[in-house]
Amino acid sequence: MKTFGVIAEYDPFHQGHAYLLEEARRELKADACVSVMSGDFTERGMPALENKWIRAEKAVKNGVDLVLELPAVFVLAGAGEFARAGVKILEGMGLVDAIAFGSESGDIEELEKAAELVKASDDGLAGELTRRLVRQGFTYPKARLEAMREAFPDFDADVLLGPNNILGIEYMKNLTTMSAFTVKRQDGSHVETATMLRKQAREADPARFARMDKNYYDLLEYKLLNMNPEEADELYSAGGGLGSRAVRYARESGSLEALISNVKTKAYTRTRVQRLLAQAALGIDREQASGTGLYARVLAFNGRGAALLKEIKKKECASIPVITNVNRYRSSGDADPDVVKTLEIDRRAADFYNIITEEDLYNQSDYVKMPYMSA
Repeated sequence: MKTFGVIAEYDPFHQGHAYLLEEARRELKADACVSVMSGDFTERGMPALENKWIRAEKAVKNGVDLVLELPAVFVLAGAGEFARAGVKILEGMGLVDAIAFGSESGDIEELEKAAELVKASDDGLAGELTRRLVRQGFTYPKARLEAMREAFPDFDADVLLGPNNILGIEYMKNLTTMSAFTVKRQDGSHVETATMLRKQAREADPARFARMDKNYYDLLEYKLLNMNPEEADELYSAGGGLGSRAVRYARESGSLEALISNVKTKAYTRTRVQRLLAQAALGIDREQASGTGLYARVLAFNGRGAALLKEIKKKECASIPVITNVNRYRSSGDADPDVVKTLEIDRRAADFYNIITEEDLYNQSDYVKMPYMSA
């Protein structure tokens, strides 16, 4: 069974996702699609529009055959770790042939060259220049762009301006067993985007999202007020005093938006601040983030997805645990302690999300919910 993989958030699922799935299935002549999807928090550092179970079910109803969870600790660690973990989960299944992604470029050869150059230069002159520019106050994306332009004048560094190009390059840097396929993103006023759909959802039900934001801020404020600045500066995305700034402004900000604005500085992107605050909410410091294990946690599947899981079990081809029941795995004699550690962070993320969205803490618990299976 020829299979391709997609790393996504589906926050929410939109036309661009459907287009990618259709094109990849057709061009790769694939039988099945496996998607690694972020859980209740997204790579932007914000809670998802809908919980992971709803989003996984919708993905299966729209062309994905098997949805696996990308653990929260990697989702909130930035684009590089997000991409690395997603790729390693897909490759860890042992039967995914290719990864498919959308990009502003649409040219797989251009992205392959960029990935090779970026990977080779991370520890070279460009990496050195990037770190120096960050110390001077540049944001990391801007620093890397300028460093690549300076180190490689013949390289068209503009390819690093597109956020989807950047993610695609990060995927390709980490590939060992899969090939890569890309489709050009279809942008324009007539094409819906996740940002547009999230905006529309908030406008359609402002009261719900206002409560959600307030609940998030209230819990986050409490967490920050019980941290000292030194502890906050140990959060995974902290640096340059960013964590202690969050502690300093927690009491006086009054809202999530105000807190983000107060903590943000010229040297750090809004997204990095949002990730830092999510890490504070979930207690993800550098120690917590180290030694975490990868696994394939099943969220949803259809008949083809069930066949894939059966094939994996029969061939014993997975190099990481494939988990359909968290409790059963945790209580098994051969449970990997690093995987259990990662699962515990996911449990905290789900509980936190269920509190701020006012969902039932028992019925929506990671220890109770089972994967969605389509008829």
